[in-house]
Amino acid sequence: MSGSTLDTRTKLLAAAEGILVERGITGLSVRKVGEAAGVNPTLVTYHFKSIANLLDELCQLNLRPIMQGWEAVEAGKPFEEKLRCWLEPMLAPAAFTPGGRALVVLDEIAAHGEGELRQQVLSEMEQFSLRLRRLLAADCPHLDDTELRARLRFISAALIGPPPRSHGAPMLGGTGKALDDIEFLMRFAKAALAG
Repeated sequence: MSGSTLDTRTKLLAAAEGILVERGITGLSVRKVGEAAGVNPTLVTYHFKSIANLLDELCQLNLRPIMQGWEAVEAGKPFEEKLRCWLEPMLAPAAFTPGGRALVVLDEIAAHGEGELRQQVLSEMEQFSLRLRRLLAADCPHLDDTELRARLRFISAALIGPPPRSHGAPMLGGTGKALDDIEFLMRFAKAALAG
C-alpha cells in the first residue's frame, strides 16, 4: 500500500473512531466519516467497502491490546496483582482518539453493533470473564459465581464511565486525580469484591 493510501485509511479510521467515541455507533455514516476525515466520503467505500468493515478493523485495533494485556492475569499471582492486570488494560487509550479509550470503542460496538462483530466482542469478553472469575474465586470465597460476575460487571461499568467519554474521567474533588486513576480503581475494586 502506498503512503497516501495508508494515510487516507488512517484518517478514515481515526475519524470513525472519534465519531464512535463522541456520538456512538448510531452517529456513523459514510458521509460523516468522510467529512470528519476531511476527504471525499466515497473513499470510505473505496478503502473499506462498508461501515461494517471499517468497524471491524477499528474493533480489532482496540480489542487486541486489551486481550494481550489480560494475558498477564494468571493463577498464582497475588490478589492485588490479578486485579491490576485486569484493570490496567481496560484503561488503554483508543487506537486513534486522543482522550478516548479502547474499552469505550468496544463497549459501543458490543452495546449497539450488529451481527458477527458484536457477537465477537461479547464472546471474547465473556470468555475472559469466565477465566477471570475462575482465577479470583479463591481470593473471593465469600462470593458465589453469580455474585462475583455481578460485582466484576459493576467495576467494569465504573471504568467506562458516563458520557462524554472522550474528555477524560471526572476529577476526584481535591485530590488532583481522575476517577479512572489506577490506584483509585484498585481501591474501588478491592472494596467492591470484599465481604
